[in-house]
Amino acid sequence: MKPTDQILLNRIKSGDRPAFMLLYERYWDPLYGFVFGRTRNKEAAEEILQNLWIKILEDPGAIQTDESESAKGYLLRHLHYRILDYYNSSKKDQPTVSIDESDIPIEITDTEYFEILEENDISALFVMIDEVVSQLPVTEQKVFDMRIRNNRSVDETAEALGLSNKTVSNKLSKTLGEIRGQLNPDYQSSKKFVTLLMLMEILAKH
Repeated sequence: MKPTDQILLNRIKSGDRPAFMLLYERYWDPLYGFVFGRTRNKEAAEEILQNLWIKILEDPGAIQTDESESAKGYLLRHLHYRILDYYNSSKKDQPTVSIDESDIPIEITDTEYFEILEENDISALFVMIDEVVSQLPVTEQKVFDMRIRNNRSVDETAEALGLSNKTVSNKLSKTLGEIRGQLNPDYQSSKKFVTLLMLMEILAKH
């Protein structure tokens, strides 16, 4: 029997890393679909979701669950308001935003690559990633460090390194491709992979 969201949140609060990754795996796809479907902006969707995962990691007690110990409703409401903030801050035409759950495929199957994220494997995974990155040209290493380890934007990275935005994106894509190829060749979602790496860096500091 799968643990409820409340059980996972309680475990996260006690420092259980695999519990965090299980909750992440449980909700990434439907939440990303929800946000992207209303912003139509991959970078904005990634940033909004990344901030949510950081909130869950840093303050799991703030995440509310319903009578069935599901956090789904709370997460959707939270994202609903973050999407409105996105439109207000960018002064875009506000869309009709709904949190009707009927179009959100919440029930998803855990993917095979989750096995690599068990607590005992996280250290080895970081060693592998560091080894791959260390073998790349210096510029690629700097792009990876700024974009992934320091969570800097494409614009900030490009300006700091004197590169074009396109060059930064290409170099990061190349680096992620190298890592993903050694990590698991079946890992398909590049956006999911980028966010996962960022969250792993945060996990390593806790």
